[in-house]
Amino acid sequence: MTKAKTQIEAAPQLEERRTGVKGFVYHQSKMVEETGKALVSLLPREFRTHAGNAVKESRTSFAVLADGIVDTLEASLDKLRSKPKPEEPGKVKIEVE
Repeated sequence: MTKAKTQIEAAPQLEERRTGVKGFVYHQSKMVEETGKALVSLLPREFRTHAGNAVKESRTSFAVLADGIVDTLEASLDKLRSKPKPEEPGKVKIEVE
């Protein structure tokens, strides 16, 4: 019991003292990190492998979708750019020398 208490009290002296918002953010980020490690330890290795693969496939599918949208928009813009403008009725073209 005494050793644990000594270690807890000694820890702030070893590291830089963080106060205010910086200290809050530091400890919150450590809390999130430790919570993530706790959750990961509960999940079997196979589950983590398949979940990671699922996330990769999801990213890939959205990248393919975005590329398809960009290609479709570029093709539509190319069609619009290549069309000559229709002449307005009632106007007569006059050539000037």
